Amino acid sequence: MKNSNIAKLISNYGSRLWSLLSIFIFVPFYIQILGVENYAVIGFYALILGIISFADSGMSSAVIKEFSQNHSPSYKYSIFRSIENIYLLVCLITMIVIVLGSDFIAEKWLNSNTISIGTLSYYISLIGIGATLQLLTSLYFGALFGLGEQVKANFYQIIWNIFRAGMIIPILIFYKPELEVYFIWQIVCNLIYLVILRIQSINILRKLDSNLKRSFKKIPSSILNYIGGMLFIAVISAINIQADKIITSSIFTLKIFGYYNLASIIAQIPVIFGTPLVMFVFPLFSKFTSDDKNISIIFDKISYLLSIIIFPISFLIIFFPVEILKLWNGKNIESGMFEPLAHVIRLLITGSIFLALQLPLFYLLLSKGKTKYTIYQGVIQVIVGIPLLYFCAKYYGIEAVPFPWIIINLGSLIFLLIIGFKYFIDLHFFHYLKRIIAIPIFISFSISFLFYLLHKLIDINIVLYLACTGILSVLINIVIDNVINKRYIKEYKHLYNFPK
Repeated sequence: MKNSNIAKLISNYGSRLWSLLSIFIFVPFYIQILGVENYAVIGFYALILGIISFADSGMSSAVIKEFSQNHSPSYKYSIFRSIENIYLLVCLITMIVIVLGSDFIAEKWLNSNTISIGTLSYYISLIGIGATLQLLTSLYFGALFGLGEQVKANFYQIIWNIFRAGMIIPILIFYKPELEVYFIWQIVCNLIYLVILRIQSINILRKLDSNLKRSFKKIPSSILNYIGGMLFIAVISAINIQADKIITSSIFTLKIFGYYNLASIIAQIPVIFGTPLVMFVFPLFSKFTSDDKNISIIFDKISYLLSIIIFPISFLIIFFPVEILKLWNGKNIESGMFEPLAHVIRLLITGSIFLALQLPLFYLLLSKGKTKYTIYQGVIQVIVGIPLLYFCAKYYGIEAVPFPWIIINLGSLIFLLIIGFKYFIDLHFFHYLKRIIAIPIFISFSISFLFYLLHKLIDINIVLYLACTGILSVLINIVIDNVINKRYIKEYKHLYNFPK
């Protein structure tokens, strides 16, 4: 049971759910203790981390890919150490660039009404150190994933998140309620987490071979080509995913950026829930990369699981954005901001649905080393999306920012579906549209709309409505799929019974 498919899925979701819950639990405390503007600087930490994620350049996914295949422990160790040396150098350079450029970022990028440029510069330097340490942990986290130790990796991540996000609150309350304390705490937690993950990765490799030695120091050309292709993808992806926050943080005040960041957190929920699934199957995609039949089975299963999770969640948010905002952060949001934020959330969540549906396609192409399609997609997104995003933000305000997000993610989904079904997926496209898209959308929309009308008539606790709507949507989706496919109505094991 320890490393079974169901255990890995549960641990993946446990980690992601805790990450999501920690945001909803702790962010109101951050705003209450530090204020909206200071919280926006914390949001800028996440933005910087997202931007510098390009420095990973596919190195962590390369480790997952190689570790998932049938290589000797010495080969895996050699790959690990060789990539680690490059990763350390890249992260060090990234850290130095952020620290040296902190004055420029504080003066030319951010707009604060209460924080001086000198203080902002200092915070950005701390952000640079903390964010690059956190980025480096992804290499060792990926190593544990590739070694099949997903349960262990997720356990460490949950503990790290508890300390990083939660334990800082009593420190801020009883010691000093300042951003300096928050960012120094992030640095300490990230460093300890990094060391633990590295020790565990090496120990597991040594258990596989007690005489573990590096058999080579030069990375094989196939892996270098993979990393080279991923470098461009990583740069483009970092720009595209963070473009809205880059532009909103530079055009609007930190206060408005802070509010937008709250809306963005809620709108990321479909992707947050979808990522554990595709991270679970990425090693499987890599393992069966030459077996088209098993690849198609895995794709069909993971796409269906993804749809019956993200559609109910997304429609809940679309129908109840104001209620969710008030439940989460009502005391810290100005009354006049609820409706504008609700509008932004509805649009952002639509784009996030299209992004979440891309995840199985993206990781399938990644497992096969077919990075050129993702490069084409990313270049078009930058050429079309960035100017459109700037135009909408500059001339139509914060409420227009999500429109380019919808357009580029819908276009990307269509493009990846065409490529995937043309070359790599042995399924009927109509089957995908019916089982993965149409039926889950119809069921999830209908149930969410029904409970929305019921909420208007009967004023019961919103948490009860949200829980009942989400659970009922998932269960009915599974039951109807069983009926259509002539399975026992209560059957569920097929959902996680992936090829081994």
